[in-house]
Amino acid sequence: MARASATPSSFPSPGPPTVPEIACPIATTLGTLGRKWTLTILRDIAFFPDASFSLILKNNPGLLQRTLSLRLKQLAASDFIVKTAGLNSARRPTYHLSSKGLQVWPILATLAQFGFQNHADEVFADGRPRDLEEVFPADMTMMLGRFSSSPPRRSRSSSTPT
Repeated sequence: MARASATPSSFPSPGPPTVPEIACPIATTLGTLGRKWTLTILRDIAFFPDASFSLILKNNPGLLQRTLSLRLKQLAASDFIVKTAGLNSARRPTYHLSSKGLQVWPILATLAQFGFQNHADEVFADGRPRDLEEVFPADMTMMLGRFSSSPPRRSRSSSTPT
């Protein structure tokens, strides 16, 4: 019986990194962004200008005030968000993405895109999958940052693996 020759995988892969790493960048990023509630808190700050503590709490059923307070402090300490005095009162601060926090937009956009396509039955009333640009047609450059020239797209053809 002949042995199968070692052929490259048919699945796409970027291959190993060309610069040596001392830690996995994905695991390192998840050390901050992977904490429970962190991405949904950042989502609210990103999508709702002048997001307040009460707005974030209202948008996230099950999120405890103590947990929200802790996550906001962690995100501010990590320079993802900036806390500013509220328009009406310094006692009601608002939150904004910092320049570092703006780099989270492509992560949020990619997660949204995945949800639009793979969980459309839970996301949309009609259950029809959509592309990111259909849901946010005017904001692709802002949402994808430097990745805006090649936004993720679902396959429009019904191809099956061969």
